[in-house]
Amino acid sequence: MKRLYLFLTFLFCLSIVEAQYYYLPYPKIGKNPGELNKDNEYPPGGGLPTGWTTIMTGPQASGNWTAVINLPITFYFNGALVTKFKASSSGVVTFNTKTALKVDSNNVALPSALIPDSSICIWGLRCATGDYIVTKTFGTKPNRQFWIQYNSYSEPNLKAGWIYASVVLEETTNKIYIVDQRTQCVFNSAVCQDKTNITLGVQVDANYAVMVDGSPDYKSDNLNNFLVDDNTYFEFIQGTQSQEDVLGLQHDFKKYYLTKDFPLTVNGTFRNTGSTIVSKVVYNYNVDNGPSVSKEITGLNAAPLADFQVSHPDVWASATKGVYTVKSWISLVNDNPTGTIADDTIRTIVNVNDTSITRKLMHENFSSSTCPPCKPGNETMHAVQSNFPELYTELNYHYYFPGTGDPYYTQEARDRGNYYGGVNAIPALFLDGTTNINPNGYTVPQFAELQEIPAFYQINPSGTVNGQKIDVSIEIQTIAPITATTRLNVAIAEKKTVKNVKTNGETEFPHVMKKLIPSSAGSLVGAVPAESSKTINLTWTVPGAYRLPLDAQTANIINLATEHSIEDFANLEVIAWLQESDKSVLQSNSADLVFVVGTNQKVEKKEISVNPNPASSYFFINMSSFNRDELLRVLVADETGKLVYAEKTDLGSLFVNTSGWKPGMYHIKVVGKNQEANQKIVVIE
Repeated sequence: MKRLYLFLTFLFCLSIVEAQYYYLPYPKIGKNPGELNKDNEYPPGGGLPTGWTTIMTGPQASGNWTAVINLPITFYFNGALVTKFKASSSGVVTFNTKTALKVDSNNVALPSALIPDSSICIWGLRCATGDYIVTKTFGTKPNRQFWIQYNSYSEPNLKAGWIYASVVLEETTNKIYIVDQRTQCVFNSAVCQDKTNITLGVQVDANYAVMVDGSPDYKSDNLNNFLVDDNTYFEFIQGTQSQEDVLGLQHDFKKYYLTKDFPLTVNGTFRNTGSTIVSKVVYNYNVDNGPSVSKEITGLNAAPLADFQVSHPDVWASATKGVYTVKSWISLVNDNPTGTIADDTIRTIVNVNDTSITRKLMHENFSSSTCPPCKPGNETMHAVQSNFPELYTELNYHYYFPGTGDPYYTQEARDRGNYYGGVNAIPALFLDGTTNINPNGYTVPQFAELQEIPAFYQINPSGTVNGQKIDVSIEIQTIAPITATTRLNVAIAEKKTVKNVKTNGETEFPHVMKKLIPSSAGSLVGAVPAESSKTINLTWTVPGAYRLPLDAQTANIINLATEHSIEDFANLEVIAWLQESDKSVLQSNSADLVFVVGTNQKVEKKEISVNPNPASSYFFINMSSFNRDELLRVLVADETGKLVYAEKTDLGSLFVNTSGWKPGMYHIKVVGKNQEANQKIVVIE
């Protein structure tokens, strides 16, 4: 009898040990677990894809529970089948659906008697207006995932900001994931830098839990990015951790190469997910599932959960134009086969081309003259850009907050913000559509990394301003095909504005968006084959007269159908960019619009004189024949029609500095009210 008792006790203890959890971290992995969920991270009604079910809507008191909900997948928690769950407004999901505990938002370390048994924690959240808990099932039986997402949720340290974080239950493997998806701190309608203080983990009961390092003060450090590119997740696994196991993380390949870049070294970064130090491995790779190359790599010293890099001594020698899949993996660790929990294989798609086109990095910047941090943000952005002349395109959307907002805000600016999932805090800078950063933290390496991506399209915009009629022509040249889903976005922008000064200390504003043509939705380009071209022509007749709104409040903003906010028609530019359905920008470019006098205007011809002519470093323009009671616009263009000088003056003469001008013929135009004069000037060295 004693032996039977001891045997039963042993079995009971063994079952507890086998049912316990350990976890593996995947910081900044840039994907969701299993890659089944590819949905963008938006709120309901604000871009969240279809298929999600809302189970709680804010505001809610701290600790409120949802109704009890049936699990749509087969799932075992701690070895026991669970069929129902409920979720708390404070960030706790529990399978103990009969619990009467009301878990408030004051999170502490796990295990805790404040948390029901059989619970998963993203604890420390609060449910305010505009906050949601949503659910969705991904995949097919028996390999489904059930997602419970705290969507656009509140957390005290984020102030008026938000967090997106999910509990994920995986069928068959019975793994639990906590996915840290998206965060933003907002204070007084401006971005702030505070981080979360929350508890992440799995609690079996009041005596046993597995908690993520950093909890109960876990600080999310991902971006306010609606894509999965910066997601972090934590994988909770039932059972005993393998001694030898590795996780394949990434190659250091770029997405695009030219044939001349070969040979390439295959470098793989792995994480030691076993319980012992990794000292040597057998590293393998192949291309397009061709012959595999294997070599032993020694001299490693990777502690558990440490990342390490291995380089294969046999290079990828050459490639012709095409798309390739490179796969590398570790087959032996310390002479033993790797475990079966983590995926030790890395797969990367590499595009190889014969030629490419220099990329102009698109900067879409959301700013406002009422936004204090926007001033240093703009200064930082321009300082970074100054290192890369001619390699970027810049367009600024002036926004409706903080405070009463920028006078040059329009609904089309907000349309672009909504396109990017809702810009709820500024400054916000979108680089080539998919990288969203605060420009105060913009760096030269960030610019260089994105700009060095080869482009396979060239955009050549041009256009004229004739009175208030603007005609633009966008020529698109291709090396690679353009798909039917690609859109051409075109903006008319003012190169510099000064009348929208408000409270943030800025006195002039560059590249201010005035109109998106034909609309903020852009134009579908249509399928265009490789090695070809297509030209798209667009026209905008600027309506009405200039008005400077008091602010950006709804009653005051510019009505784009009846009026405009263009300060100087001779100071306009056209900006064009190609954008894919995933919001990635393929290429961008800009050009000054050529200002001409409309032929239907009755214009009195006047005389001006220019001295000296030819000029080497300067010249004077004598405009005494014009009426002295009007403001004159002085324009100088080169032989191609490109504007090189523009000025407004009420003086009878004007000094023009030609330092830095290329030698050649230039055309001077002086325009007054129904008066104009033309003259030529030759600039010499």
